[in-house]
Amino acid sequence: MTTKNLRTAWGTPSAQAAKSKGDLVKIFSVLGVATAFLAFGIGVGCKAPAQTAVKAGDVTQARVAAESGAGANWLLNGRTFDEAHFSPLMQITDKNVNGLGLAWYLDIPGAMGVVAEPIVVDGVIYVSAPQSIVYAVDAASGKVIWKFDPDVKLNMAINGSYSARVNAGVAVWEGKVFVGTGDCRLIAVDAAAGRKLWEATVCDPTQTGITGAPHIAKGKVLMGFNGSDDGVRGALVAYDAASGKEAWRFWTVPGDPLKPFESKALEMAAKTWSGKDWWRIGGGDAWNAITYDEPIGLVIFGTAGAGVDYGELSSIKVQGDKLFAGCVIAVNADTGEYVWHFQTSAPGLQTENNHILMADLTIEGEKRHVAMTAPKNGFFYVLDAKTGKLLSAKPLVKTVWASAYDLQTGRAVETPKSAGGGRQWTVHNWWPMSYNAQTGLVYIPTTDRRTEAKAAVESGESGVGLEGRLIAWDPVKQSARWSVEEQIATNGGVLSTAGNLVFQGQGTGEFAAYAADTGNKVWSIKTGSAIESVPVTFTVKGEQYVISAVGWGSGSRLFAPARTMITNESARGPVRLLAFKLGATPTYTAPPVVVPPVPEPPKLTASKEIIHKGEVLYQKFVCDGCHSPGTDGSRAWVLDGAIPDLRYMPADVHRDWYAIVLGGSHWDKGMPGFADPPKFAFPNAKMTVQDADAIHAYVIAQSWKAYKGEHEEAHSKRENY
Repeated sequence: MTTKNLRTAWGTPSAQAAKSKGDLVKIFSVLGVATAFLAFGIGVGCKAPAQTAVKAGDVTQARVAAESGAGANWLLNGRTFDEAHFSPLMQITDKNVNGLGLAWYLDIPGAMGVVAEPIVVDGVIYVSAPQSIVYAVDAASGKVIWKFDPDVKLNMAINGSYSARVNAGVAVWEGKVFVGTGDCRLIAVDAAAGRKLWEATVCDPTQTGITGAPHIAKGKVLMGFNGSDDGVRGALVAYDAASGKEAWRFWTVPGDPLKPFESKALEMAAKTWSGKDWWRIGGGDAWNAITYDEPIGLVIFGTAGAGVDYGELSSIKVQGDKLFAGCVIAVNADTGEYVWHFQTSAPGLQTENNHILMADLTIEGEKRHVAMTAPKNGFFYVLDAKTGKLLSAKPLVKTVWASAYDLQTGRAVETPKSAGGGRQWTVHNWWPMSYNAQTGLVYIPTTDRRTEAKAAVESGESGVGLEGRLIAWDPVKQSARWSVEEQIATNGGVLSTAGNLVFQGQGTGEFAAYAADTGNKVWSIKTGSAIESVPVTFTVKGEQYVISAVGWGSGSRLFAPARTMITNESARGPVRLLAFKLGATPTYTAPPVVVPPVPEPPKLTASKEIIHKGEVLYQKFVCDGCHSPGTDGSRAWVLDGAIPDLRYMPADVHRDWYAIVLGGSHWDKGMPGFADPPKFAFPNAKMTVQDADAIHAYVIAQSWKAYKGEHEEAHSKRENY
């Protein structure tokens, strides 16, 4: 779109006034009464109030404060600095939500779904898609105003290739849209024209990449990056929003102890690590959980754990608490200086910290300003925001690694291994929670084990026996008010509103609304696409909209069992942005699903021993880190930015196996050659021809399993017809 069209799209009052005056000049000229026009012009100048053009992306500290109680826009991640993901809008309520219909939809090109949280400013939606492509969309019509493609390089690092497939969103501030990229850049884009203004290098693109959304604090853009699982040293970095100049960088774990420590905090943290070469395992990435607590001027963020399960680094054994991995950390927003930390990881259980909410709660008769969070370890924590002191911590439903916390020491009371200690049962992943101060509840998307009765009929395979659960949690009483069981284990983020509603999209493709006080489902629609995004709400011309992106996305798609995220149908639905409002089309018909058949694989000639060796090597070379477990991938040979399911390989790919897997012929698409792996590959061992043959045999065996299963299912259906 040209600059002229952009101005027209915004329809500024000054532009309309100029056009009206121009038309009048022509009229009065014809009539020969130019003096009359001059008099009219003087009159307009005296009577009309001064008007200025609406500035695109006009988000400021003052505006966020002024509009916090209004809800017309969605100016920040979480809407307000406290990251509550709550809207005070009440046009749509639990009483009239059945009148909600589809106002418009926008198809977003690409095979990977959108997981981003949109930002909405003055009738314009800013949303990111995989490979950090940013769209500005007219919020009333769904028409694209502009599109920005940062041209992410996929051949810098394996982790970067993975990171580029997902993007959790943008930030908007003072006329700029900010987005992180899979090749480690933070880019500022002009909110009006969609052109790049500046970019900064956040991390080493030969090591890792960015998937999380930027956040804003005191005119600074806060950006983290991925890499805890891959030996990357984590950091949170602040940039001046106007210039892109780095303001401060807080390294979350110590580096090489033979070099000077970057801060006194890291010098202190280094004392909690021990073991040969301990510093090499890195960790503590701060990719997602970043909250600016405006009342006290702190940035409070969460880090992932430390430790690498494969390759050379997996042999390094580290003892100690390993600060600041697996922590909630508070730093000064102006300087990045350390203020406090609280560690949610335990010595035997490294965990990742996710979304952090700020609120004022009355606990034991005392008003406390708190940070609330639910990491992957299954507990819900309430911390004093100023000091980091633990106020309470309780399991969300059931955990097996620990039963409680000692509030005096801030340490978990761990369950002995003989009593079933180990991995937790209930986890909250990265998808944001929502806090509604009116109900006093936090609405948490979680993954839980099914009940024993249900689990007994399941096969026991990885990922089976899991369910999704939406939990309404009372953070004062530290107990569940209500919870809803969901068919799929992995579902989207949560939005709550003053209309007594909680919205969430699910892996089945259902977009649903629940009564915030009771959990009763009061509305839903089948979208036909798995939903792993974050819904938001806003108003345009007095009408309230609720929008949600649909389409199977998220990084979990690459490495986790597909059945924990999608159904066979929702996996193949379109990638779209859907907008709902009262009185719009009441029904939405999803496009018909096309289930691609498994191509007949090459003849399997390898022995069982070779196939088993290939399975071991498939894991050793972390093929399952991108192509999912061999038995449950993405269920299609899908390109266009997605990672293909190897069971669906066409004949020409089988033929070119060596060129792709060993030679790196597809490195520009993010698939390296393992005969000579790139720098910082995981693992960094070189793959031999024999290794490649064994992996190929394993993949062919899995292809035959899928092929035969598909034909047996079709035969069974014909027999039963």
